[in-house]
Amino acid sequence: MAGLLRSPLVLARNTLRASAVRACPPALIRTYRIDVKPTKKTSAAQDNEKAQASTTTQDSKYRIEKPSAAVVAFAHRLGLNQLKDQTLLLRIVTHPSYEKVGIATNERLDYLGAKVLDMFVLEYLHTKYPKMPTKMLQDVVSTYTKSSTLALMAKEFGVEDVARWIRSKPELEHQLAFNTVKASVVRATVGALYVDQGPIKAREFIHAHFLSREFDLVQLLEIEEPKLYLSFLMKRLGRERPVARLMSETGRHSKAPVFIVGVYSGTEKMGEGFGSSLKMAEFRANKDALTKYYLEEQKDFGLPSDVEVQGAVYTPTKVGDTPVVV
Repeated sequence: MAGLLRSPLVLARNTLRASAVRACPPALIRTYRIDVKPTKKTSAAQDNEKAQASTTTQDSKYRIEKPSAAVVAFAHRLGLNQLKDQTLLLRIVTHPSYEKVGIATNERLDYLGAKVLDMFVLEYLHTKYPKMPTKMLQDVVSTYTKSSTLALMAKEFGVEDVARWIRSKPELEHQLAFNTVKASVVRATVGALYVDQGPIKAREFIHAHFLSREFDLVQLLEIEEPKLYLSFLMKRLGRERPVARLMSETGRHSKAPVFIVGVYSGTEKMGEGFGSSLKMAEFRANKDALTKYYLEEQKDFGLPSDVEVQGAVYTPTKVGDTPVVV
């Protein structure tokens, strides 16, 4: 009890302290509002963020699939196992008709591959045949790159075993042909190589699988009047007028005569033809002369795309003559 008793002095001091606290005004607390303006982003930064967001959104909507054994074998057959992005394998063989959620198709690669294919085929043919008429050059490029040619190549590649597509519904007017699907896979293969490995790898693939094939180009040189055409050509080249000469014949008075005619400009024989009549033999001789002129091949030529190869030096070739206007 003695410890709980307080002296009058202690009580008086505590009373003074309490009264002092009550008399003291509360401290003034000031608050300040600070407006911070957001930093204005540059257009490059905004574009970068949009691209990242777009890529993230695009990648997130496609699910990752594991390629089958057939697709893996297809990839090794064509050297696609060297692709850095192995997810392209299933994309190459998937046609846009394969409508399944989350599956990426080869539509974009198909379009890109078609342009790359046209570019390298045209580059090669233009350089190899500098005198080829433009219309014929277009036809030859189309022969190498048209869907029917690609469908035959696809059969050799084994596309039939790996292509993913869905047949059109019977009620649709336009039915999807399997050859169209196979051609798209071949073009998509070229596009994938171009995107993943670069232009030189794509060019090597095109030279190995496309330009190594031989087509009968003579049939694509369509000239209705070769004799008149050849006369205009020799005149423009400043050479002597072409003359047809009978070289040999047999069985003139029989039921099956054969005539061999040569076409000469001066002393130079430009073409030769045969036929069951002199007119037919002369026609073929003039056509042969034009064929030899326009399909003359360049030897040991370089290509403009050679500049992409390290250490390669490209020597420009002479641009060919324009077709004769008759």
